[in-house]
Amino acid sequence: MRRALFLLKLTTIMIGTACQASGAFAGAQPVLWSALRPADQSRSDMPLPGMASTQSQGETLAWRDEAHAVELTGFILPVDQDRNLVYEFMLVPWAGACSHSAAPPPNQLVHVVADEPFHLSRVYEVVTVTGNLRPGLDKTQLFIMDGVRVLDYGYSMSHAHVEKATGIADPDLRSISPFAVLSR
Repeated sequence: MRRALFLLKLTTIMIGTACQASGAFAGAQPVLWSALRPADQSRSDMPLPGMASTQSQGETLAWRDEAHAVELTGFILPVDQDRNLVYEFMLVPWAGACSHSAAPPPNQLVHVVADEPFHLSRVYEVVTVTGNLRPGLDKTQLFIMDGVRVLDYGYSMSHAHVEKATGIADPDLRSISPFAVLSR
């Protein structure tokens, strides 16, 4: 049994290495968060923490190209983790979410399953994920610092390559503080 598990792990590692070596995500297209929502839904339509959304519920998904790999930068909101290793997370365009604040709309949430565990060094770490982005409304439950939350998300990415972001060029990325409403 142990030998079979070892061979399975070895095969998985070899396939993963072959995909990386062959450039499975080479030429991935950088995507901004605005490409995931309809053109008539602006950043200013997004709810601020503590405020209910009176605008569109964000269920209209604008991205439909599943065939090509993309790069998307955002903040990690862990769904499945073991200490500082994150296996599955929500990628969100802003930091500062808690169970008492308004969540980003579904077209601004991406459910990510990493190709290998990501070492999280701080809460709401900024990362770039690379993989194929699939549209489709679904739900996930996560435990945020102050409670349980069920989130509706509009996109998912499996077997994603995750790395710390080195540069942030997306104007939709922002960190939310209790005073963000004053600077808006």
